[in-house]
Amino acid sequence: MSFNIGEYVVYGASEICRINEKVKRCFDGITEREYYKLIPVYSKGSTFYIPADDYDGKVRKLLTKEQIYALIDEMPDAQTQWCEDKNQRKSQFFSVLHSDNYHELISMMRTLYLHREEQNSKGKKLHAADERVMQEAEKLIHHEFAFVLGIDEKDIGDFIENRLAEKKSI
Repeated sequence: MSFNIGEYVVYGASEICRINEKVKRCFDGITEREYYKLIPVYSKGSTFYIPADDYDGKVRKLLTKEQIYALIDEMPDAQTQWCEDKNQRKSQFFSVLHSDNYHELISMMRTLYLHREEQNSKGKKLHAADERVMQEAEKLIHHEFAFVLGIDEKDIGDFIENRLAEKKSI
């Protein structure tokens, strides 16, 4: 897979970037290589360089609208499994957040959402670390969904709820 100048991609599992150009650089002081120069959409002032011949696992294409709709449609059926061991849960969640696997990300979010609802019904709150994970997962999803769908990021939650409600009524 190769990328084109001007194309938008996801770098490092979370950063939406525009491929600005292909340049030759010598970062190690020995070997000059070709790099893709990535300009983040949301982190103004940053620039990333990734080797043009070795970018597997570092960069991926954005989801398509169709893929996003399919992910939203599967949300109610996403499997959930709560892990009581907070250290094991933290490790699992960290792995999911950095995996680029949206099916696992949605499953994790649904698990956290249902656990939060259960805690609320008992008059308790979600553990702070779990709340942070949920916020980070939402940020990942909202960034990419909003960008691809051309919707303001703050409206993605409502968009998802409306799509799920429409599917439920069919």
